[in-house]
Amino acid sequence: MIRNVGIVERWIRVMGGLILMILGVTLPIPFWAEEIAETIGLLAVVSGAVGYCPVKHLNARAR
Repeated sequence: MIRNVGIVERWIRVMGGLILMILGVTLPIPFWAEEIAETIGLLAVVSGAVGYCPVKHLNARAR
């Protein structure tokens, strides 16, 4: 698989995603906001762990 996310960005995505998921569970916010935070956090963790971001791939193809 092609990797389009560098090592530093991968770590930032994983750590930021984990923080978002933890905040989504622990903060007293409305249910819909929890779900959005957890979903974005999960997507960031997965793209960081795999090293591939489909949105960056689409952006590179558009140039």
